[in-house]
Amino acid sequence: MKKLLLPTLIYCICSGVNATGFKTLSDSELATVDGQALLNFSKDAYSYTTASSEKVNFFKLGLEAEMELNTNIKSLQLGCGGVNGPNGCDIDISNLALSGLPTSYDSDGNPVFANDRASTSAKITNPFVEFAIKNSDKASTREIVGFRLGAQEILGLLTTGISNTVAPTDGIQSFSGYMKIADTSGSTNTAAAKFGKGNNATDLSQQISGVLDIAIFGEHGFTSKPNAAETTGITVPQLNNVKFNVPGFTVSGNRQTKASATNIMVTIPVIPLAKGTAADNANYEVYNGLNTTQFDNDQLLVDIIPCVGIGSLCLVETSKFKMGEGSKLTNLNMNVTFDQLLSMVHNVPLTGSGGYLALQQLALHWPGADAADVAQRGWWMSFADPVQLGKLNVAGAVDISAVLPQVATNITTSLMQEDMKIPIDLGDSIKALSKTPIVKTLEINVGPWTQANPSRLTLSNQVLKNQNVPSNCYGGLKFC
Repeated sequence: MKKLLLPTLIYCICSGVNATGFKTLSDSELATVDGQALLNFSKDAYSYTTASSEKVNFFKLGLEAEMELNTNIKSLQLGCGGVNGPNGCDIDISNLALSGLPTSYDSDGNPVFANDRASTSAKITNPFVEFAIKNSDKASTREIVGFRLGAQEILGLLTTGISNTVAPTDGIQSFSGYMKIADTSGSTNTAAAKFGKGNNATDLSQQISGVLDIAIFGEHGFTSKPNAAETTGITVPQLNNVKFNVPGFTVSGNRQTKASATNIMVTIPVIPLAKGTAADNANYEVYNGLNTTQFDNDQLLVDIIPCVGIGSLCLVETSKFKMGEGSKLTNLNMNVTFDQLLSMVHNVPLTGSGGYLALQQLALHWPGADAADVAQRGWWMSFADPVQLGKLNVAGAVDISAVLPQVATNITTSLMQEDMKIPIDLGDSIKALSKTPIVKTLEINVGPWTQANPSRLTLSNQVLKNQNVPSNCYGGLKFC
């Protein structure tokens, strides 16, 4: 039986070959035939000239295929110590997971999987390994100066860390590379604050000035006294759902620990400074549900300077002042800088973007990379297309007290205008004499002054609603 097996196989193979009608082709005929190989080795037509005028060529071995991958990496640490310094790593990411994209997103923008995330896989199209070789034309001086692992397309969800909290100890602790963040939008609530009151006896940063138009006796200046005991301040209530747009920005460089988005322009149409009128309640959403009793104890103590004449107001040097019903600040423009620890960015959806992980001993611009994506010495991670982080909705209420001194300057500018003089009648003068607060309704439009010179605010390390981390494990484990 064994003796018959080999002749039978040979007969079957030969019969199969004859049946297909194979034909011998010449070299010229072969050159006209198109086909696709599983492995593709090529020398890139692009070359890079180093700072020292040395030429670098690139040789790529690619796999023409689609691969599926679901993986968890407890700790990815590359380039620790080395050329970029003894302290830290070029790339240090803990609790890293790669899976398929989510089925949908919840109302806050968090990824949702119809089944277990662990049952999905990222799709990696045309993976490759590439070498950068200096002086490739001369065998005696040929040198490999870098290599990279990459893919033409990556479709999946990359997550880092396990918990969406303030200052997490896992996730992206250090990042060396190039990652563009796409334009997006967001919203936040602002915490309530007190305006016009100093933090100590010498703090005059929120002092405001203006002009009083006293009946019969003419104009007199006034200046608030932020550090006086009688000054309790003006309440700036919590504002909900303040919307903003974030222009695209780039995280790039060695051992980066944070991302910075600058020039985020925010306009707050109205900030109540007292209980609203019926028209305010109807026209401005901010008044809905507003706690009006929080304004009850608000007042400023102001100096009347100079006061010359025989009017009753001129018999006092100071007076108390309260905002009347319907008082408001309008059209406040702000320029916001958003600084965020990379360890607080957990969800990075890759929706077809190419990417690579490279190691090089000198700065290299790899083929096909953005002009600004010059990989620096050491390890380097890069993504080709902008990453869509989704809406950046802040979970808590942000503190805007740093803006208030700038607002005070803009209010003073506004109150010094001809049409913003505060009229004072006899009844107001009598109130001043009797130490009773003068009550005036003011609508202070700071738009003309903050349009060209917006108030500046820096927000740091805000917990974002859309960065909850979905587990990539079975059985309810956070990481496996």
